[in-house]
Amino acid sequence: MNKKINIDSTQSIWISAKHFFSGTLLSRLAGMLRDMAMAYAFGTGAAIASFMLAFRLSHLLRRLFGEGALQAAFIPEFEALRTQEPKKAFQFFRDLVLVLTLVLSLVIILGCLSLGLWLLYGEMSTEQYEVIFLTLLMLPSLLFICLFGLNAALLQCEKNYFIPGVAPVAFNVIWILAVFVLKNNNSSAMPLLALGVIVACFFQWFMTVPKTLSILWLQLGPLLRNIRLSSSDIWKIGKPLALGFIGVAASQINSAMDALFARYAEPEGPAFLWYAMRIQQLPLALFGIAIAGALLPPLSRAIKNQDWENYHHFLQDACKRTFTLMLPITAAFFILGDTCISLLYGRGEFTYLSIFGTTRCLWAYNLGLLPTTFILILAPACYAKSHYRLPALAACLSMGVNLLLNWILIMKFGLGAVSVALATSLSAWINVCFLTVSLKKNHLFLFPISSYLHFFKVSLAVLIASCGTLVVRFWTQTLFSSDFILSFQVWNQIFQLIIQLSSFALLFIVPAFFLKVFSFTQQKPGVIIDN
Repeated sequence: MNKKINIDSTQSIWISAKHFFSGTLLSRLAGMLRDMAMAYAFGTGAAIASFMLAFRLSHLLRRLFGEGALQAAFIPEFEALRTQEPKKAFQFFRDLVLVLTLVLSLVIILGCLSLGLWLLYGEMSTEQYEVIFLTLLMLPSLLFICLFGLNAALLQCEKNYFIPGVAPVAFNVIWILAVFVLKNNNSSAMPLLALGVIVACFFQWFMTVPKTLSILWLQLGPLLRNIRLSSSDIWKIGKPLALGFIGVAASQINSAMDALFARYAEPEGPAFLWYAMRIQQLPLALFGIAIAGALLPPLSRAIKNQDWENYHHFLQDACKRTFTLMLPITAAFFILGDTCISLLYGRGEFTYLSIFGTTRCLWAYNLGLLPTTFILILAPACYAKSHYRLPALAACLSMGVNLLLNWILIMKFGLGAVSVALATSLSAWINVCFLTVSLKKNHLFLFPISSYLHFFKVSLAVLIASCGTLVVRFWTQTLFSSDFILSFQVWNQIFQLIIQLSSFALLFIVPAFFLKVFSFTQQKPGVIIDN
C-alpha cells in the first residue's frame, strides 16, 4: 500500500471544520424548515408536546451508541490501530458495526416488549398512554440513527466531513413530507408521524452507507472475511464506553427529566422547549459540533506522537475562535430572539402565546450557549488523552445541579417551562468550570495572557453592538405602529429582522476590525502521520 503523508495543523482543522459546516448548514436549514412546518401544522398543543416528549424518550440511548460516548471511544482507538496497522483498524470498525447492530436489536426488542406490556396492563392517564405508545412506535428508529453515528465517526477519521453533515437532510425532508401529508389528519397524525420518523432515520443512515462501504472494500476487500465479534480491540473500548455511559446516562436523565418537568409545569412546556432548543442548537451544530468533530482526530494524533506544543496550540486556537463566534451569537439571540421566532414560526397554529413562551425559553437556553460550546471543545481534549472519567464526572455533577434547580424553580417559584431551560444553562456553566479546572490540574489546558486579552476585545465589540442594536430596535418601535410590529405578515417580519440583524452585524464588525479581533496566531508546524 502506498504511503501518504498528511499534516495536521490549525489550517487543516479549520478546513475540515468548514467541510463539516457546509454539509451541516444544509441539514440545519432543512431542520429549520421541518420545525417551521411542525409549528404551522401543529402549533404548541398538548398532542405535539406528547410527540416531542416521546421522541426524546425513544432516543435516550442515542448519545451512548450513536454519538458522544461511542464516537469518543472509537476515534482514539481507531487512530491508534491505524498507526500500527491500517487494515486492523478497519477490521475493528467493521466488527464494531456488527456488534452494535446486535446489541441495539436486542435493546429495541426488549424495550418494545416492556412498553407493550405496560400499555396492556399498566394504569395510566390518557396523556401518559399517548406518550408511551408513541415512544414504542419510534423506538426502532434508534438502530438506524446509531449506525449513522458510527459511520459518521469513520468518515470523520477519513477527513470526509461533508457526507455526515449533509445526511440529516434526508431525515428532515421525509419528516417535512410526513407533516404536510398528516396536517389535517387529526385522529392519527401523531402515530403516523412517529412511523415517519423511522423511515427518516433509515434514510439518514443510508446516506452514509455507499461511502462507508467503498472505504471498507478498498481497505479490506471482501467485507465478511475474518469477522471477530469478540476481538480484543473491541473489548479495549469497553472501559471508555462504560465511563462514557455514566456521562451520557447523566445527560440523558437530564434530557428526560427536563421534558417531564416541562410537562408538569405546563401542558405546552415540551413544545416551547423544543422550538426554542432548535434555534439555540443551530449555532451549536453549525460551529461547535463542526469544530469538535474536526478537532478530536488531530488531538489524538498529536498525543500519540507526544507533540504537546501542537496539542495545546490546536486546543487554544479552537477556544479563541469559538469564543469569537459564540459570544456575538449569544448577544444577538437575546436582542433578536423574539423577532426570529416570529419570523420562523409565527403563522398557522403558532399563536402570540406560543411566541412569548418560546422566546422566554430561548433566552434562558441562550445563557448556556457559550459554556455548552466550550464543553464540546474541552471534551475531545479529555478523550484524546483517554481521560474519560472527567467528562463523566462533570456530566454527573451537572445532572445533580440541573435536577435540583428544576425542582426549586418549578416547585418553589412556579416559573413554568422556562425553569427547565434556565436550569440547563446554569448546570452547563458548572460543567464547563469543572472541566476547565480539572484539565488545568492535569496540564492539559493552558491559556496564555494573550487569550484573555482577545476575550476582552471580543466582549467590548459585542457590548458596542448590543447597545447600538437596542437603540435601533427602540427607534423602529416608536417609528412604526404596534400593528406593524406585532404583524404575522411575512414581509413585515423579514423587514424587522433585516434592520435589527444588519445593525448588530455592522456595529460588531467595525469595532472588531479596529480591535483586531479576527487576527489569530500563525499556523504551527503540523503533526505528520503515515497511512
